[in-house]
Amino acid sequence: MGSMQQLKKIPAVGKGLTWFYGLSQRDQTALKWMALVVAAFSVYMFVWAPVQDFVESSKNSAEASHESLTWMKENEARARASSRQSGSGRGSISGGQSLLSTVGSSARKFGLELQRFEPRGEDKVNVWLDKVSFNQLMLWLGELEKNYGVAVEQITVDKADAPGVVSSRLSLSI
Repeated sequence: MGSMQQLKKIPAVGKGLTWFYGLSQRDQTALKWMALVVAAFSVYMFVWAPVQDFVESSKNSAEASHESLTWMKENEARARASSRQSGSGRGSISGGQSLLSTVGSSARKFGLELQRFEPRGEDKVNVWLDKVSFNQLMLWLGELEKNYGVAVEQITVDKADAPGVVSSRLSLSI
């Protein structure tokens, strides 16, 4: 038995086909065209348009990732130079100041506000900075290294919305 015969046995389909074949030839043709238009519109709205939107958003995401990578590569040399500064001009923390107070006071001197800090013993501290100038951050780290002997153990820098502005997490030690 063909699938059309099986469909005709379903009461609603049978009634629908009886109604359709009861229409004039002109009405049947108009209804077929309307069904074709609705089917084409449905394919466009529920298949083609979502696929196009996904492709477009994927392209935008890839471009944004590429811009971030380019920015990081452009600023890599500055970050490495700042973290490598060492040698004869190195100072040390003096006057009984703790690492935490030295980091805090020198950050204020550079106009940087510590969002959060977490001491790790007497000679290590984790520091979080939010939406700060990348250049000021690098200058501050250079100052810590050169004048106080504070080393950057680990740094994570994330680009913020504005150019030259970053958020950062640092692990510092003496």
